[in-house]
Amino acid sequence: MYNNIKILDCTLRDGGYANEWFFGEKNIKIILQNLISSNVDIIECGFLKPIIYNSNQTLFSCIEDLKHQLPPNSTNKKFTLMINFGEVNIEDISDCKDHNIAFRIVFKKAEITDALEYCHKLKKKGYTIFINPMHTNLYSIDELKALAYEMNKIAPSAFTITDTTGSMSEKEALTIFESINKNLSSDISLCFHSHNNLQLSFSNAKTIINACKNRNLIIDSTVFGMGRGAGNLCTELIMQYLNDNFNKNYNILPIIKIIDTQISPIYPHTPWGYSIQYYLSAINHCHPNYAKFLSEKKEISLEAIDMLLKKIPDENKSIFDKELIDRIYSDISPMELIAGKI
Repeated sequence: MYNNIKILDCTLRDGGYANEWFFGEKNIKIILQNLISSNVDIIECGFLKPIIYNSNQTLFSCIEDLKHQLPPNSTNKKFTLMINFGEVNIEDISDCKDHNIAFRIVFKKAEITDALEYCHKLKKKGYTIFINPMHTNLYSIDELKALAYEMNKIAPSAFTITDTTGSMSEKEALTIFESINKNLSSDISLCFHSHNNLQLSFSNAKTIINACKNRNLIIDSTVFGMGRGAGNLCTELIMQYLNDNFNKNYNILPIIKIIDTQISPIYPHTPWGYSIQYYLSAINHCHPNYAKFLSEKKEISLEAIDMLLKKIPDENKSIFDKELIDRIYSDISPMELIAGKI
């Protein structure tokens, strides 16, 4: 049953970390139109946030903001907006009127109880919801089982396995998938969202695709892998793989047009892709902004970056804490930073 696979392109949301979501209004509309033309199944358009809306950014204060950006031929396409739990009051979200627009709710492990209550209330407003726990690999097998049971109570449209730090091995991704797949209601789709710090996004996605034979599966990706740090799974690569191996009918040409006209001009200013700093961040299971912070210190050696990342307490690794890493960095002498002898 391999026709159950769908692609969710999140270029305008997760890709926005590379350019602070300033794509420009004209480019946002062109990207949306080309994604629709590519036959991608779901398009994530950005974040819902309590902000003053700027039509040049993919940060939206309400659904009406998004509707102004959608092309006329979009009524049959599924769109999503992501909500960082704790940022948007449930009372500020009106009841659902547009059933082609869904919400994805992302939350930290410590927020799980309140976040799931939020998801339940949002669903009661009539919205299709996707539930995205950050750092899924930080949950034990027992915790994953308990989480699946909570999902079965809420019955979201999809539950996401999230490789937030881009550190999942193929074995780890498969173990997490099998645990969730075994305990999650068959009516709930599984989604896989990865980051490419270890250059494993594509191979891990293939592993889960080939393991998922009897459930709807959604694979997250971005055009040209656009995203923070090492970036994401490339939409054009996963489309071609599914066309070649699973009889899909994605149109790659509109994706190439996006790369050529909208994405390529951004890349030289804020490049993303493989770097040894983000590799070190991944193997130390740290938020990528720790690596970004340290790599901007020009005098620091790679060995020192690795040692400094190891000094971050486990409970602080998954969430970036600038004051903490600044303090750890400041406690080391200049000579030790250059030599890496910490």
